[in-house]
Amino acid sequence: MMTTMIRGTVTVGATVHELGEHPQVSVGSAVGNDIVVDHPLIAARHVQIEWRTNRWWVSAQDPAMPAFVAGIAVTEVMVAAPTVVRLSDPDDGPSLVIDLVVDQPDRWSERGITVRGITTIGRTPDNDVVVEDMPASRHHARVVRQVNGELMIEDLASSNGTYVDGHRVDRAALLDGSVITIGNTDLVVNGDVLARDGAPAGASDGLHVRGVGLTLDSGTTLLRDVEFTARPGTLTAVIGPSGAGKSTVARVVAGLSTPSAGVVTFEGRDVHGEYDAMHTRIGMVPQNDVLHRRLTVREALGYAAELRLPPDLTSADRDRVVAGVLAELQLSDHLDTRIDRLSGGQRKRASMAMELLTGPSLLILDEPTSGLDPALDRQVMAALRRLADAGRVVLVVTHSLAHLAMCDQVLLLAPGGRTAFVGRPDHIPAAMGSADWAEVFAFVTAHPVLAHRAHLDRSRRAPAIPVRRPTGPLIGTPQASAFRQCDTVIRRQFRLLVADPGYLAFLAALPLVLGLLTLVIPGSRGFAVNQNPETAGEALQILVILVVGATFMGTALTIRDLIGERDVFERERAVGLRPGAYLAAKIVVFCSVAVTQCMVMITITFLGKGIPAGGVFGTAPLELVCAVSALACVSTVVGLAVSVTVRSTEQAMPPLVVLIIAQLVFCGGLFRISTPVLAQLPWLFPSYWGYAAAAGAVEVNTNSPLAPQTRGAAIWNATGSNVVLACSAMLLVATVLVTYTMSRLQLQRRR
Repeated sequence: MMTTMIRGTVTVGATVHELGEHPQVSVGSAVGNDIVVDHPLIAARHVQIEWRTNRWWVSAQDPAMPAFVAGIAVTEVMVAAPTVVRLSDPDDGPSLVIDLVVDQPDRWSERGITVRGITTIGRTPDNDVVVEDMPASRHHARVVRQVNGELMIEDLASSNGTYVDGHRVDRAALLDGSVITIGNTDLVVNGDVLARDGAPAGASDGLHVRGVGLTLDSGTTLLRDVEFTARPGTLTAVIGPSGAGKSTVARVVAGLSTPSAGVVTFEGRDVHGEYDAMHTRIGMVPQNDVLHRRLTVREALGYAAELRLPPDLTSADRDRVVAGVLAELQLSDHLDTRIDRLSGGQRKRASMAMELLTGPSLLILDEPTSGLDPALDRQVMAALRRLADAGRVVLVVTHSLAHLAMCDQVLLLAPGGRTAFVGRPDHIPAAMGSADWAEVFAFVTAHPVLAHRAHLDRSRRAPAIPVRRPTGPLIGTPQASAFRQCDTVIRRQFRLLVADPGYLAFLAALPLVLGLLTLVIPGSRGFAVNQNPETAGEALQILVILVVGATFMGTALTIRDLIGERDVFERERAVGLRPGAYLAAKIVVFCSVAVTQCMVMITITFLGKGIPAGGVFGTAPLELVCAVSALACVSTVVGLAVSVTVRSTEQAMPPLVVLIIAQLVFCGGLFRISTPVLAQLPWLFPSYWGYAAAAGAVEVNTNSPLAPQTRGAAIWNATGSNVVLACSAMLLVATVLVTYTMSRLQLQRRR
């Protein structure tokens, strides 16, 4: 939490310049610059060092004269640790060495602040205690001193919640030693003073994994006694043969899987016991990109910011946060580039940017360089090195061994999830007896127990770290309002539809084709009274196309949607997205599209076959539109239920074919099933009830007396009771399927 400029130095050659007196420092060859660099490769005004968004930034001023960090050309880079910036040439250009004094405590955090009356805590400067974490609300909480001297904390309707000793509270008494968590900041109560958390020595210093094991209910052991420490500002690589449990370690450290033994602490807090209070401090980038590829970088991060950041942030505030993380990851030039047009390395950095929105101090990546060529591999590892240099703990699971020298330490796992080595990369040859990775992997694969024992002999087990564990029940992950989340997902889903012109054209053409198919049906009476035996079934055949068409359009809209977004949803669910809000948004969007398609299809039918008269309530055209549209909406829910069940998008297509054929057979418009027991089978299908409602709307029993399907079809009579029955049945089917889909989404939670 910084409220004043961080001071530091800028070293050019042998000259040291002070940084922090002014918010802007110009660097160039012209005499008027704050720092003059007399060199033929330097532009008149080459770069500017600027304090904004509580950070120092270096920005290139001339596109033709770039700056380089770690050998990579940058237009803008954030400085949060000692940084070397080379001008014009990555190897021989003049260098600026920027060093910051980052351990300046704020006034209140150094001495604490005494609570007298009411002390407010929040993100904006008008609070008594300013917490400049993005997850914190403008006015997050307040501490009130009671008449009897006791301190009470009250949550001020914050979006991410106020925690006391790991519990989310609305109002709670504060005891001496109580720890208040606001955003990513911990405050400790010392009498009547609030101060920075004073955790036991070593406990708050980064990530500690102690004796972690994980055994499944089936008895399979994935991890055994994994133990390591990662300090702030370090990059740790997790390597090992296939099946050694590398990704499992990442999920356990991220809090997404609960270990059966051991403990994981970060900044002195139990990651699993206090996950709801800790999750904004932990960023997890899965192996599969959790980005919608049809969106631009700006759009993808913009929607993510709306879902993850407090609602009291303005659009401009969110844009600044997005711009900051993109600049840190050197993606500013790709703000308006579609995700699917980025290189593999750029896409992975965009995934990192999404996790950095909440300002996590622990970043975990699972196979970020998988499938990348060596050049992109190096770019991603260089980006991780910079993120670690900014003061974060970075943990990367990788199969790539080419750039381990960039890491501070390596965790080598043997099959069965056993630790074979923890230490600096250059210590591996001495510890493992070989510098050949093939030999090292072959040894730990063949002798996992021996490799683990050798590791234990080389290392001394650290003493147990005191951990504050919550003593009562924990509530769910803090989240923004369901309505706000639903609104964001709705807008994102509509944008995804518009962003795919080919799919949008298909959605537009489908109702046109289905509507035109109704015009091919022989006969000229349409929905009117038809006494011609040759075309007696004209109205029934029209309804078959309308009903089956609505079923197909609704189901096809959604049957691949949830499975296609499963990775995205699982990550968003972990950081606070409500499954109910997510599912409701899907239903709203796809029902809107399905209803629009039905209206187009029916309009074409009316133009070619005429407008029906009569109806249950005397409004046959409207009743028909409502019946067919209701069926289409139920069909979207059918598609969602299938989508949440299958394991891949390829598996979704066979059920679609079976469903459409079954709905066609059992809708009742082709033939009636009179066999006992089988006669009740159509009741299970929405098309049966949708057809019944549509048939009553156009009075098919009265207008098509010669059609054999109408004989004994009392459900098609134009009566109010039949309408209520058909609509109730469709509502029941939809309710059951929504409940099922919701339960499946709920199961995709942190285990």
